[in-house]
Amino acid sequence: MKKQQQKSSSDSGAPRSRDRRRGSEASETRLLIEYAFDMAARLSIGNIFVRADQLVDRRLVGRFRTNQTVYWLVPSKDLPKESAASPLDEFIAIPGSTVGGISELTVGLASAVLQHKLPVNESAICLTGVAGSRRLDNLVVINPERDMPWFRDHRMSSASRRIASDEGIRLLEIALRLAAEGREGKPIGTVFLLGNPRRMQKFFRPLILNPLSGHPAAARSLHNPDFFETLRELSAMDGAFVVNTLGVVQRAGVYLDAPAGKGISVKEGLGSRHLAAAAVTAGTNGVTFVISESSGTVTVYADGESILELDGRA
Repeated sequence: MKKQQQKSSSDSGAPRSRDRRRGSEASETRLLIEYAFDMAARLSIGNIFVRADQLVDRRLVGRFRTNQTVYWLVPSKDLPKESAASPLDEFIAIPGSTVGGISELTVGLASAVLQHKLPVNESAICLTGVAGSRRLDNLVVINPERDMPWFRDHRMSSASRRIASDEGIRLLEIALRLAAEGREGKPIGTVFLLGNPRRMQKFFRPLILNPLSGHPAAARSLHNPDFFETLRELSAMDGAFVVNTLGVVQRAGVYLDAPAGKGISVKEGLGSRHLAAAAVTAGTNGVTFVISESSGTVTVYADGESILELDGRA
């Protein structure tokens, strides 16, 4: 009888331990949210960014919010189609992939600024968590103008705003996934050029016959999940992809041939792929997404300069 009682006591210990851990995690999240809004009030910060799918109980935000605007960072596939329930709520699409905490905040803030939802010179308190943890555990204060070099000159061209479009976010998802997963266990290095192909055509030429020619637009759309594996296979070829403003891939295996003149800014140590990608955007309204084969970094160029730099293998 004693042995049975001891076993019963031991078995019940594990659930109690899990319950205590969950209670502790819920308390951590609640205290972090409470501190974030208290900090916002003390610093007169009116913008709070929250990684939506890391917060199980969103009512916690309403409990502590006074008049702050809350920007919910949501994977693009989960972005609500209806308008926000509260005028103080904004929904910002971020890549639903392997992107890390700081990188997803960078994408979210850049998108908010490019969509004119967040003034470039206003600070924001950002709350996020470890992917899949379902809790918030990280708080940072970011000012786009101060902390994101590209925004310091306040340029908001039509090219740069493409990054915050559905097609821009989807391309980020694809690029980050290719950077993280590679192809057959090997790193992938390639370029995606997003814009009006007619305006950009003088800056690229085909290396091979176009493998996408003759296929229906729906089959070549970035928004078609079945198309991803085709992109992975085609990325093994030299050259870049050309994507129109609707997200349809028009060409694969093209050579970027743009002069690297004034106004081109590429980080020291990066090769010809990055230089060509930056140069194309300086002469067109296009945006380029470059995956570095050596580092797995995804760099986004517009107007001849890097806007975002994300670690695809984080």
